Amino acid sequence: MIQDYLRKELEEAIPDLEWTVDFYTADDYTGTVYNEGGRRPDPYETEMRFPSYMVYIRSSDWSYAQTAAEQVYQALHRKGNFTSKIELYDTQGNVIETKNYHVFFIAAASDPIPVGVNNELMEYSINFDVTLQEIKEESTHVT
Repeated sequence: MIQDYLRKELEEAIPDLEWTVDFYTADDYTGTVYNEGGRRPDPYETEMRFPSYMVYIRSSDWSYAQTAAEQVYQALHRKGNFTSKIELYDTQGNVIETKNYHVFFIAAASDPIPVGVNNELMEYSINFDVTLQEIKEESTHVT
């Protein structure tokens, strides 16, 4: 949902990593934002949603991996009260729908987690829970 917004924020805050969404493309110095599902949406009128996101850091410089993980935590934990726009695309890459979400709050689920070493790369996972709501009157559907 808002993982591309998070990627852009982190790309500005930590420019030494190659940032992607849902998969990584480089062999080293990567930051990837994954949508992890989250808790069930509110079944009532508020239509609040509670997605979770994982930011995954990979680096052959183990000290830098730890630093980057802490920077991710600092950049996103307790961030809130902003709007994020997402665009949905058809198979030709044309925007078919735009949705806006009011993000009430982003909270870290824990401190950064050192996952360990994989192929000489230190890996960290930083997990966040988000509270947001779609702004219905500002969503557009393109035909």
